[in-house]
Amino acid sequence: MKHFKLPKFLSSRLIGLAGNLSKKNLIRTVHLFEKLASIQYHSQGINGAIKLIQEDHPGIEAVRRILRQANPKARSAILNNFILGSIFFGYKKRLNFYHQHGAAPPGALMISPTLRCNLKCYGCYAGTHEHKEELTFDEVDQILSDAYAAGTNLIIILGGEPFMVPWLLDIVQKHHRMAFMIYTNGLLINDDKIKRLVEMGNAGIAIGLDGLKEDTDDRKGSGTFDKAMETMRKLRDAGVIVGFSAMTSRKNFDVLHSEAFFDTMIENGAGFGWLTIALPQGRASTQADLMPTAEQKAQIRGLIQKLKRTKSILIIDFLTDTYMTEGCGAGRVMWHINANGDAEPCVLMPFAADNIREKSFPEIIRSDFFKGIRGIHQRHCKEPQTCMMTFQPKEVLDVIKQCGARETSIGTMEALNELAKKQE
Repeated sequence: MKHFKLPKFLSSRLIGLAGNLSKKNLIRTVHLFEKLASIQYHSQGINGAIKLIQEDHPGIEAVRRILRQANPKARSAILNNFILGSIFFGYKKRLNFYHQHGAAPPGALMISPTLRCNLKCYGCYAGTHEHKEELTFDEVDQILSDAYAAGTNLIIILGGEPFMVPWLLDIVQKHHRMAFMIYTNGLLINDDKIKRLVEMGNAGIAIGLDGLKEDTDDRKGSGTFDKAMETMRKLRDAGVIVGFSAMTSRKNFDVLHSEAFFDTMIENGAGFGWLTIALPQGRASTQADLMPTAEQKAQIRGLIQKLKRTKSILIIDFLTDTYMTEGCGAGRVMWHINANGDAEPCVLMPFAADNIREKSFPEIIRSDFFKGIRGIHQRHCKEPQTCMMTFQPKEVLDVIKQCGARETSIGTMEALNELAKKQE
């Protein structure tokens, strides 16, 4: 079963049909995956999906819309690369890796091949990262080969702006068994790139926004919003899986949680949306007024729950959906390799003790630094938590000092020290 894969025409047909099945038959289809479930997490996910179908939850209509809009190769990749390759069979490979090495590889690997960008947004998490060397094609190729062998099949490409890298789609095409999600401002995606994305099928696109036209243009530059929406519509029409990503700040809090924003995203083709918040790192470490207030954070759960109940779009929220990963996933469910090759527990936790140019994939997973970060989660896994840097800053600081890790984004250590002092 190591390389099990349904033929593309069959997998595409099956997934396409799922978008039009009756509630009763859709439930029957989901039940078929019970035979592949090997852990409680799988069973919980299957039962949760069935419950949402029974309740006619808007999120199910969002899934149906994604499946109906997706082109045949994208449909095949949803089943083969993501559902089978990442969730079910990928877990078994990760479990084998754990038994062999004593530590589990991440379910998702984030890679920033470059920090270069065609924009300069305030508050960008990458805004104060060190600029040394970019990752090469061969280095990313090796990372992906190691990740695939370990069972990590979901790859999230970040930046900078990923499409500044000329070989980006070449590496996605070479690793055709893996599932990719590319986070981009969308401005460099032309018709030729869309054609390649359609031909490959194994990459989805998340377009970065800051709200509607006024907020997005204010942060990213005049005309950015309209160009991004044009790209989103083109991707949707071509059958490429597309959504949005947005960083919630004190400035755009109201618009990002408004019905008008989500209606606009659905109208332009977004099937999903990823919402995070400004944290004390990147340019936000020197612009603390960007971070949402305590009063705003307290409102997020209620606002997100209302939107999920009423809007047919899959919404993933940084603060309120951590139950899906049983709390902060840094160094455990995910980790990040920045453009300098530094291995960070998370893109939002920019500290590193090791570099992929010096240590292998298994060595980094077993490292004292990653082990220490995972230990914080183990000690607090029964408590509600999001980012460890804001939830347990003192313990994170202790691990960093004990392991000789260093900040990879200027100003983050200072911000973490301030948070640790407030915790005392």
